[in-house]
Amino acid sequence: MILDDIRDKVKKQVSERGAEDLYIRGLWAVDCLFNPDPKERVFNYKFIIAQTIGQGCAYSPITEYKSEDLKNLIGKNYIELGDMNLDLGLEIAVLDAIFSTRCSTPDVEYELSGDSIQKAIGRAEIIAKEAMKLSEHKRPTIVNVGVVGNIIKQLLDLGAEVIGTDFDEEIIGQKLFGEAEIIHGSRTLEMVAQSDVAVVTGMTLATQTLDDIIKTARAHDTKLLIFAETGANLADFYMEAGIDTIVSEPFPFYIFQGKNVIRIFHKK
Repeated sequence: MILDDIRDKVKKQVSERGAEDLYIRGLWAVDCLFNPDPKERVFNYKFIIAQTIGQGCAYSPITEYKSEDLKNLIGKNYIELGDMNLDLGLEIAVLDAIFSTRCSTPDVEYELSGDSIQKAIGRAEIIAKEAMKLSEHKRPTIVNVGVVGNIIKQLLDLGAEVIGTDFDEEIIGQKLFGEAEIIHGSRTLEMVAQSDVAVVTGMTLATQTLDDIIKTARAHDTKLLIFAETGANLADFYMEAGIDTIVSEPFPFYIFQGKNVIRIFHKK
């Protein structure tokens, strides 16, 4: 399990490097309602940002964080929190922050600038081109797990046959851009098995579905790309788990003003 590997590595490295970057210095819980493009759905999520020495982030299935609960974690060492039953999103954000100072150098790094609409398109272009590189087929079948309309549009423009899986009832049953059918997320593993490439949101780490996606992809020779805002600094673990391409987007994301960074890692 990827999360178990990450936890074990933190404990191992403490004895080697000390614990200075394990202390939680900041936590922010954010309600995110965002429409990156008029043709896109309104994203409605909560994400949590954690700061140790570095900074990490994860989208979270938790509907509410109480300020007092978060305040009680400030100044605590991650290793000492074992008995506090951290929710998964919060724990991933803290682990992401810890490994922000320990992550490998990316193979490629892009800087996005402009408004959020321009950056949404630029980000989608990067992800789509990386996905297309993973298949030798001229018209590969690609499943987008955790639907992002801009990514699907770019994949279609590049000649892919695209299917989307999601749990958002507002988009299930639609055909985006008249071509890409969106089906219920309960059929994700089925679609991964049938596809040449799976383009997967990092949120699957927080929903504990990523390990099964990886197993299914291995069993059916499906190439995997993860676009990771959740756990953006955990690329080394994604590569070790067998993910072929990681498109890492550390906080602040493309949805915010100013410049942001996209980092590409390829499985060695």
